[in-house]
Amino acid sequence: MSNSQSQHNATLAKYFSDIRHYPPLTRERECALADSVKTGCRHSRDALVEANLSFVVKVASEYRNLGLPFEDLLNEGNLGLIEAARRFDSTKGTKFITYAIWWIRKSILKALSDRSTLVRVPSYQIKKVREIRETERSLSRSLGRRPDREEISAEMARSVSKIDQALQFSLREISLDHKVGQDREQSISEYLVDESLESAEDDLIRRESTSLVSRAMLELTAQEKAVVCYRYGLRDGCSRTLKEVGAILKISRERVRQVENQAKRRLRRIFASLRAIRSAPKDPGFRDDPARGRATIQH
Repeated sequence: MSNSQSQHNATLAKYFSDIRHYPPLTRERECALADSVKTGCRHSRDALVEANLSFVVKVASEYRNLGLPFEDLLNEGNLGLIEAARRFDSTKGTKFITYAIWWIRKSILKALSDRSTLVRVPSYQIKKVREIRETERSLSRSLGRRPDREEISAEMARSVSKIDQALQFSLREISLDHKVGQDREQSISEYLVDESLESAEDDLIRRESTSLVSRAMLELTAQEKAVVCYRYGLRDGCSRTLKEVGAILKISRERVRQVENQAKRRLRRIFASLRAIRSAPKDPGFRDDPARGRATIQH
């Protein structure tokens, strides 16, 4: 047993030992404390709660192995007990613990529903799972082995399909790094990758490049911008030949080539300038001018 497990068991053992020191309350004392709680007395509320902590342990034990550590079940049950102490009306003639059991169960079931799985499971489904698990444990003791679904079905007078349906909600959280497969060499996360989607890194590079191009294009003349857009399909995704661009702009094929080369040289200089600005340490006296793609000094 690991040291952490030993410490965990020792902590629980000390807690169980501590709560046994609180004596049970007489009916008269219970009513007196409940009446005092109604006036806002915190000491009376604590005394009423402490005397019934052992009942929380009993109820929480019924919900072990359903997705939450036992100490969490105790904490949630104790919160339900505190709420019961705050709401209890001794004039109704009911014993406090009879009333409190409902609040304890409600608090534990809500915690199981909200926190025991990655998917929220309704509390009534948690109850069904608990009933099946209790039946399974009872049959295991009587049969000396683990019962199959048909035996559980017969014992509970429910169909096998209903048993299977309820057990679908008995979920557990599992790490995405958990190794699976025949050789246990690949993690679950590797099977979740959608190869058809662009990676986050590629998306970032693409968006960064698009931003640079958009800023650089602002520096071109109208003719240069038109040539670049038509040649590389920046407007409609359709690239065109020098001749086709010349026909659209009513200029010669050679003139289109000259303008394209001129625009490329200008874009290279602009890209280099923009990258230098982005990679340089920021100085409070400088600011980027998005409209012009160059740095300016603030006076």
